[in-house]
Formats: sequence, C-alpha cells, structure tokens
Amino acid sequence: MMTTRVQVPLPKPISFTDIAYLFLSLYRFFTYVLAVLLIQVIPLDGPGEPGLQIYIIIGLVALYTLFKVFSPLLWRQRYPMVYAVLLFDIVASILLLMFTGGLDSAFLLYALTPIITASLFFRERVALLAAGLLSLPLFMAHVGLSQLNTDFSWVMTGNYLPLLIIYIICCFLIATLPYRTNLNIRQRIESSAVINERMRIRRELHDGVAQALGYLNLKTKQVRASLSSLKTDQAMAGMEDIQKVLKDTYEDIRQSIDSLSETRSLPLIATINEYAMEFSQRTGIQVIFDLPKGKSIERLSSMADLQILRMVHESLNNVRKHAEAGTVWISISHDGRGIEISVRDDGKGFSLDEHWRNSSGHHGLYILKERAEGLSGTCDITSRPGRGTEVRIRVPAQKVRL
Repeated sequence: MMTTRVQVPLPKPISFTDIAYLFLSLYRFFTYVLAVLLIQVIPLDGPGEPGLQIYIIIGLVALYTLFKVFSPLLWRQRYPMVYAVLLFDIVASILLLMFTGGLDSAFLLYALTPIITASLFFRERVALLAAGLLSLPLFMAHVGLSQLNTDFSWVMTGNYLPLLIIYIICCFLIATLPYRTNLNIRQRIESSAVINERMRIRRELHDGVAQALGYLNLKTKQVRASLSSLKTDQAMAGMEDIQKVLKDTYEDIRQSIDSLSETRSLPLIATINEYAMEFSQRTGIQVIFDLPKGKSIERLSSMADLQILRMVHESLNNVRKHAEAGTVWISISHDGRGIEISVRDDGKGFSLDEHWRNSSGHHGLYILKERAEGLSGTCDITSRPGRGTEVRIRVPAQKVRL
C-alpha cells in the first residue's frame, strides 16, 4: 500500500523585522524627498537659490540614506555594535539639524528616524534615551543661546518656543507609543490564547475523560449484571476492560497536566528529553531522542517553546493511545530557515484517508495541525498500516527566534 502524505500548505510568512525594515526605509526615503522639496521652495540660506553648502549636505544625506536602506543591521541581535550604530545615527541627526537651521531645518521629520528605530527594535528606556539625546541639543541651541546671548533673544519672542515644545513632545511620544500599543495588542492576544486554550481543554475532556466515564458507567452495569447471574468469566473480562480504561484515562489526565506546565525552567531540548524519559517510564515504550551533536537550538520565544513542547506531547500521546508501538524516535534539527521536529514510531500505522473520513471525536491530528499553523509552519504526517507513523513539523525561523 502506498504511503499517504498530508501537508498543510501555508504561504511564506513575513517577519516583523522585514516589515520594520521596509517601514524605516520608506520613512527615510519620503522624509528625505520632502526635505529636498522644502529646501527648493524655502531655501535655508535665505531668499534666492540654495547655496553650495546646502547642496553638499543634501548629497551627504542622500548617501547616508542609501547606506542605511541597503545595509540594514540585524537589530534583534543586541550586540554592543548595534547600540554604537544607533548612537551614531542619533549624532548624525543632531548634526544635520544643527547645520540646517535647527527648528528651521527641512530635515526635522528625517531626524526622528533614530527614535523610531529605537522604539521598534529596542527596549522602551533605550527609545526614551534616544528621544532625550535628540531633544537636548535642540533645547540648548534655541533656549540656551537666547539666555546667554541677547542676539538670540528672538527665539523666546517668536513661535520657536512653542514649536520646540511640540517637537520635543513628539519625540517622546514616538519613543513610547509603540510600547503602549504593543501592550494593548498583547492583552488581546493573551485573551484570545485563553479562549483557545479553554476550547482545547474542552475538546480533550469531551474526547477523553467524558467518554471514558460514560464507558465505565456502562461497563460497571454489565459487570454487576454478570455477577448477579454468577457469570464469573464475563465479570472478570469486564473488570479487565475497566482496569485498562482507567489506566488510559489516568495517562490522559497526566498528559493534560504536562501540557499545561508552562513554568519549566529547563531549556526546550532538556525539557523534551525529561518528558520523553517520563513517558517511557510510564508507558514502557522505548524513546530514542536524537539531537545532532555539536549543534544547539537558538534561543526561542516563550510562545514557540510552549507550542513546540505541546506538539511533542500530543504526538507522543497519539502514539500511546493508538500506535501499539515498542519504540519512538524523536529528532530535532534546525538550519537558517527553521526548526524541524520529527516523532516516528514502529507501531501498527493507519490509513490517513480513512482516518480523515472517520475522525469524528478524535482531534489529535487536527490539534497538531492547528498548533503548526499557529507558528506559520507545516505539518506532514506519513503512515501506512503495519509500517508505523511519522509526524514531521517544521516552523520558520522568523517565528521561533526571539
């Protein structure tokens, strides 16, 4: 019989980093074009054509913009060099404003780029620090000079002071608003996650414990009737069935408890290895855990850790319930594109076509597929009667790394 394969086709995901780079590139480009247009309409050197100095500045800013757009830095990697590059960007923005008129500069919006960068890729305190570093020189240049030199007293009498205050407020708002927005989004995600988790637990209770209790209720009535009729053999057979169902129900509850354990302090690989050992001791099924030596899984997000762990739990639970296997092989591999998890057994296997047609009340494979889709991944299931089953799950790197 031919092997049947089921694959969940999913589009290639676009990572947050890609979207952020695109936004920053477009922002730099359009604010630069806007500044050039403003300089042509309102020359910084006064009435008439712009002077040579401003054209040199425009050329240098154009080269700097191209460099920043086509040589993006991996901000997520939090190396010291990343902070140095951000600081250089802040200093460049300050010098640009100072040499093009301060609050009269056409590059006011362009100079906000390092603050936006910090708010997208760094912690809130770094973004606030960037806003402070950019605002302080402007404040000192306009307000400080007006106090030290009477030639600059016009700053306090014109519209410059309100404009300065508005610009500084905008700097700090840009630095902190993304975090307030992210807080609201996170609360919505957590609320949705709670609802989905409740639905999953409801399915598991309905498919496992509820059905087992219903069966046990019916079986105990049959055993009582057999004992009343002195049919000892039938009563003993019924008791053996009851004992088997109780054991399976106990394992289901243990599985549910393990899947709800979100506070393990061990790394993902160590956690899976520990659970595999516990699974082997409880079920008597040998588990062989394969991780290529010399390679370590990069640090993952807590959500990816949890979902991958639960997918392994669900795969092993399916083996215990249905496979009648003697050995299970678990392997985890990764490359630059993503992480792949394989759970393979030497059990009795099954026909996937028949399973999908008659899967009422059995949601194990659907749950695996849903979890893989939740990480923008794919789920391949290979099985045939008498040749075991393999579940192969792959999730893209953009979704699993911090």
